[in-house]
Amino acid sequence: MKLKLFLFFLLFIISASPQNSINLTVFPSLTNTDFSSLIPSNELQNNVRIFCVEINPQGIPVVVKGVFEWRKAGTNSFLELGNFTTNSFTSRNFCNEELGTVNLSIRNFNSNRDLLDENLRIGVPSGTYRINLMLYDATGEILLAQDSEELSFLNPSQTIQIINPRAGLTYDVGNIIIEWTSVAGVDNYSITANTRTNPNQSLEEALNSGTPLVNNRNVGITNSANLRELLQRELESGSEVVVQVVANVSGPFGGNRLFSQIVNFNVISPDAPALQVLNMRLRNILSRFPNSSLLSLLENNQINLAEITIRRDDGTIMSLEEFLNFLESNPENILRIEIE
Repeated sequence: MKLKLFLFFLLFIISASPQNSINLTVFPSLTNTDFSSLIPSNELQNNVRIFCVEINPQGIPVVVKGVFEWRKAGTNSFLELGNFTTNSFTSRNFCNEELGTVNLSIRNFNSNRDLLDENLRIGVPSGTYRINLMLYDATGEILLAQDSEELSFLNPSQTIQIINPRAGLTYDVGNIIIEWTSVAGVDNYSITANTRTNPNQSLEEALNSGTPLVNNRNVGITNSANLRELLQRELESGSEVVVQVVANVSGPFGGNRLFSQIVNFNVISPDAPALQVLNMRLRNILSRFPNSSLLSLLENNQINLAEITIRRDDGTIMSLEEFLNFLESNPENILRIEIE
């Protein structure tokens, strides 16, 4: 009798199913990037790598459900940004950019549009975000395992910022230098640029629509590039351009991508009328001063630069071009510009 019981116990151990588990890994560098890239949108079809998932055992049919939550800074409760449920798939390791693809399709997807818009308006991580993942059997009814991660952002900031061009300014179409801050441990930087054809387009929509001016161009580890040298199609004078720089950093599961803000600016041809070029330069200078009445007059075509007279302290006349050269060469000495 003792022998029979011993054999039964061995059989039980051999035939027992391996323990189910799902482990969520969120990249530590996420705390320094634009969290809007994670916000659940576009049916989760997003090529930004934010987190990766390890499932055990592998090779069995499973369903994964996910919930994205946000606790706004200064509040006590989490609100749901969105949720998803996959179709049944063969368990394996994957990263979030695979969600929504043919091999990892989404059965259901829901999102809170108001909360998403609020996050996008903030533009950088703020408050606390929580990602919850649940592993189910192939029916989606029996919970096998779950995992979650929280990320808190008390002083949100991006690790990569575009320094130049500056948003809203106008530049010579033949000489647009893109400059950005450096990122430690970066493998390379890449640049994407496009035209914004409709003022109702969001900057994200403009960047990703149609045929880009620059399509994810690898520029190495430099911190500046001339847009003219990167263009894949001609840039027309008078266009509004959007540009974004991405830092590609090595790490687990193939690394991570840190995105700069998207900057929009205007371009003007070098053969444009001289007065138009001077107007552009003056607007760029005035944009540094809050509530500039002169800038408002220029933008509303209420002032004619050809009729402006500029006098030095000694009463001599200074040309508008001389005046602009002085302002551009001595920006730190200018406190304000007033009209009398």
